[in-house]
Amino acid sequence: MGRQYSCNKENVQHKINTSFRMFINRLHADFPPHWHTDIEMIIPQEAPYKVICANQTYHVEIGDILLICPAVIHEIFSPYPGTRVYIQADFSGVITLKDMDKAFRLMSPALHIKKSSCPPEIYDYLRGRIDKIMKLYFGSAPALHMNEKEEDESVIAFTELDPFGELEIYSLLMQFIAFCAKNISLFRDSDSSGSSTTFKNSTSLSNICTYISEHFTENLSLECIASHAGFSKYYFERIFSDYTGMTFYQYLQQMRINHAKSLLSNPELSVTDISYQAGFTSCTAFTRAFKKSTGYPPSQFRTLNEEQHPLSANPHFTDIKL
Repeated sequence: MGRQYSCNKENVQHKINTSFRMFINRLHADFPPHWHTDIEMIIPQEAPYKVICANQTYHVEIGDILLICPAVIHEIFSPYPGTRVYIQADFSGVITLKDMDKAFRLMSPALHIKKSSCPPEIYDYLRGRIDKIMKLYFGSAPALHMNEKEEDESVIAFTELDPFGELEIYSLLMQFIAFCAKNISLFRDSDSSGSSTTFKNSTSLSNICTYISEHFTENLSLECIASHAGFSKYYFERIFSDYTGMTFYQYLQQMRINHAKSLLSNPELSVTDISYQAGFTSCTAFTRAFKKSTGYPPSQFRTLNEEQHPLSANPHFTDIKL
């Protein structure tokens, strides 16, 4: 049975003087619901995981890659012991890039790349980005044990990255994310005719998503956006759902909720203030929609933020080479 943790947040400890961490979980542990502003990637090497992200369940098999978007509540179950690679990276400094924000919206709450169904050349390319990151991160630097009393279960820190190493790592991560966003249909189950129609209109739909991202706090309607895109209401509704995986109103509401999540990391803002800043017409409507989306009311979601309520260091994480 996997080891349970009574606390509700994992403490993300980045590599010295960076906003990035790569580590290996070799032991058998479950993690309760939590969220952080970092992206998180999980790559099982010897045993699968079950991960629940925003009420969606992902069975992550050996060799699969699961990318969890920022500010998504997730819960991790370890049915069997075995090595799993983790990556955590703070993207708050580049989330202001429109394309980065758009990519996370397309992938939200998580992107599951299945080794069994992903085209081999695509999988090799994406896995190659991760392997290069691992080489840059671990390198040949000697390990510095934080606690000499611990052995196999010790948390090990490393010296700083080589000059511009963090920049190289983020470049590889952005290549990974950009490729997945541009080819999002490869990782979704959809019929071929729908995918073909969506591809023909991808530029228009991408521009519309950008427009929505700039005006989501305003009173937007399906009719208004369809007219702005130059399509009929019913045709737009169909191709937009194929492109984003959700209806226009679901997409608009999710964008508002995602913005509210980032605002909830600021303890000086009240839930009422956040509801109006995110574009909701009332705090009641915001709370109802937020709970339906995340499973938690905004006030409780705020308590699961690791920056404000960090867990104790997890002794079952070890930063060591495979």
